[in-house]
Amino acid sequence: MLKFAVANGIGFIFNVLGVVFIMTANAMAVYVALHYVERFKGLTQNWIAPVVIAGIEGFIIGIMFMSVFSFSSDTILQSYMVDEELNRPDGQRP
Repeated sequence: MLKFAVANGIGFIFNVLGVVFIMTANAMAVYVALHYVERFKGLTQNWIAPVVIAGIEGFIIGIMFMSVFSFSSDTILQSYMVDEELNRPDGQRP
C-alpha cells in the first residue's frame, strides 16, 4: 500500500512541475515574440496583459495535458507494482 502512495506522490510532483513548465514556456514564448520578433514588435503598448493571458492559457493547456499524462503514468506504475507483487515467473508475465 505504501508503494501506491509513493507512486501517487511522485506523480503529483511531476504533474505540478509539468503544469508550471508549460505555463511558463507559453508565457515566455509570447514575451519573446513581443520583444524580439520584428513582426510583433510594437503590436501592443503594454506587454503584461498578453503575457498574463498566455500564462492563463498555458495553465489550462498544462492541466489538460498533464491530467492525461498523470492518468497514464499512474496506470503503468500501478500495473508494474501489481505484476511485481504477484511474483509470476518470467514465462507467465503478460
